[in-house]
Amino acid sequence: MVKIDPQEIGRLLSQLGAMMQTGSTGAAGWDGAKQVARSLVVQAGDESVSENEKNAISQAVSLAQTWLDGATSFPAHTTQSFAWSRSEWIETTMPIWQRLVDPIAKKVQANLGANLQGMLQSEQLPEEMMAMMGPMMDALKPMSSAMFTMQVGNGIGELAKEVLSSNEIGLPLTNFLVPALLPKNIKTFAAGVEQKESEVILFLSLREVAASRLFANTGWLGPRLLGAIEEYSQGIGINTEKISEAMREIDPMNPESLQQILGGGVFEVELSDTQKSALNRIEFLLALIEGWVEQVTLNAAQDKLPSLIPLSETMRRRRAAGGPAEKTFSALVGLALRPKLNREAGEFFKKFTELKSSQERDLLWSHPDLLPSEDQLEAVESFINQQIPLDLSKLDDPDSDNPNSSTASK
Repeated sequence: MVKIDPQEIGRLLSQLGAMMQTGSTGAAGWDGAKQVARSLVVQAGDESVSENEKNAISQAVSLAQTWLDGATSFPAHTTQSFAWSRSEWIETTMPIWQRLVDPIAKKVQANLGANLQGMLQSEQLPEEMMAMMGPMMDALKPMSSAMFTMQVGNGIGELAKEVLSSNEIGLPLTNFLVPALLPKNIKTFAAGVEQKESEVILFLSLREVAASRLFANTGWLGPRLLGAIEEYSQGIGINTEKISEAMREIDPMNPESLQQILGGGVFEVELSDTQKSALNRIEFLLALIEGWVEQVTLNAAQDKLPSLIPLSETMRRRRAAGGPAEKTFSALVGLALRPKLNREAGEFFKKFTELKSSQERDLLWSHPDLLPSEDQLEAVESFINQQIPLDLSKLDDPDSDNPNSSTASK
């Protein structure tokens, strides 16, 4: 039973006001989330990118562009490249994270408000007490959303310590699709895999440029993938029972307890069967992207990069398993940004290229209906024999907003 002391309400409201002074944009405190993320990377070490590092990235990307010209029919769409610090990665990618996570933050806000209302009504408080509690409830609802987003900011900050390039996790996290790499993280990664840093930079540049070319030359892919994740997020449920239990632990005599409870992982997402099915489709599309990038990189660098095979195998394991920060982030939002059937997708594109050509392989991305389904990955010859004729005029517009148009969700 929650015991409420009227004399503590003023102090509690004052504490809530102080906790809300983190800045708020959209459904939750994204300015505060950005501050949390940047604070984490600054504490871990986030030196500015040096001119030598920028030059090394620029030269590697330029060479990667040249090598890829012979491995894919997708042309280079830019001659630019970026060398980012961890903070620059956070700043640049935060708008996309906000778009993907905001639907969940809104659900947190709505669910906490409903649970608070029910809790106070069950206490059968006098009307004058309920009137006094109104401002606290009004403050709690947006604050809960802000606290959830701050947890996401923590996850993004942890990701920033590990991520190697803009497109590494398979999502187009920027709006301009210019190849971008993080030299400080790459240096740590190269030491961990015991390979020459220059070769690691070139290998990762090849992957980054390949992914950038794919997204830039396939107009439907980025919007369709982000839209699918956004739709998935909007359908996520929040564990209201866990929120109710946490609310019962609030001690009005100790306002700091509220912040501890809201920051302690109370916002646990729940996936319906529909959401689990949607997640499988998203992970499969990520696998197709990863499989294509892997094979194009192998084709471009064969007989040129001594460490190509061990680095490819290392990246395949890294993408399939995910690092500690990625696992923390996926647990928070219920979305594992890892490809499903990664190896099978890579083998599919390898064999398809051998049987047909790299140009016909790339044409598969002209429309989502031309891509293989999960069942077709290990039956390449059958897939080729049953392939839809490459007459795109007979297919729906992949960029259309028509809900009856085809999707890459097979």
